[in-house]
Amino acid sequence: MSEKEKIIYEIQYTKAANKFFKTHEDVRKKYEESVRELMIGEHPEKVDVRKIKGKRSDYYRIRLGNYRIIYAIIRGKIVVVSTLMSGARGDIYNKMSGMQ
Repeated sequence: MSEKEKIIYEIQYTKAANKFFKTHEDVRKKYEESVRELMIGEHPEKVDVRKIKGKRSDYYRIRLGNYRIIYAIIRGKIVVVSTLMSGARGDIYNKMSGMQ
């Protein structure tokens, strides 16, 4: 077992993200595959991920086609990926500006 395979992570969803993913199962699957590639994959550079600028600089986004999934990585060695928001690219950044 390689060092990368020893990484344990858990994906948690907010209510809003879970509601979005219930109607977009194909996006959920791609998102979970992207997170796995980032955490333990051979080619994490293939995932289109960027750090959010501004007030929410501790958040990241994954781009999946026209969708953006906003997430945060929490807790030291056990990495918890908490999916904060998801939606079409035009809407997601507007929603973020209203977050507290």
